Amino acid sequence: MKISNKGMILPSAFTAGNIFCGFFAIISATRGDIEFACWLIVLAGLLDFIDGKVAFFSNTESRFGMELDSLADLSSFGIAPGIIMYHFFLSGRGEWSWLISFLFLLCGALRLARFNVEATGAGKRKFKGLPIPMAAGCLISFVPFSSGPLFNALFFDVNYSRFLVSMMLILAGLMVSNVEYPVAPRINLGTIGGKFGLLAGAVFMFSMVYFWKTLLFPFAFIYASWGMLRAILLGAVSHLPDKNSG
Repeated sequence: MKISNKGMILPSAFTAGNIFCGFFAIISATRGDIEFACWLIVLAGLLDFIDGKVAFFSNTESRFGMELDSLADLSSFGIAPGIIMYHFFLSGRGEWSWLISFLFLLCGALRLARFNVEATGAGKRKFKGLPIPMAAGCLISFVPFSSGPLFNALFFDVNYSRFLVSMMLILAGLMVSNVEYPVAPRINLGTIGGKFGLLAGAVFMFSMVYFWKTLLFPFAFIYASWGMLRAILLGAVSHLPDKNSG
């Protein structure tokens, strides 16, 4: 496999930044700086988004880039969030509580492997299973969100430790499920609509990163829940009796 294309250097640099953020997040979590570790995962998510767009617009998408990106995602959105959650609340829940973090990591690895096998390029319009960056974002954004006024108003009587265990298990299951989630549309900069879409996407990403303590958890939670509820509703409708039958 030839990987000497110089055009791959720029997107790979963003992927390397993703790996760095994931690794430093693990170091920060073990030092007890949990919120900073979570912020590094947010930054890793931004770099993960950018490297894909850079590869697309520079026409340097490749199998090598996809494999490297998957390794980065496993580190930043699988291993790092699992360790962060362990140090955040699991370490005091029993000797085997780390298995919950491991299950999240394992399902994330399976999700990435399946994505690599089933990837169909630019025409792909749906993800099968919850994307691992969104699952990780839902987890780590809970850390600052749980101490904010909105959480206290909505979940004042919720045992957040049990809530987090349940959420980790559900997110793990969604990653390896057949539940479908929408893919961000490809942008054609040759049209006015495409340029407006790029601007709107940039504003959205900036808002998610800048106001991540407030906005990221509700958005990620709604996104994950929407796919699950949609699948349940479609399954219920498909089992309704046919009016023409009988």
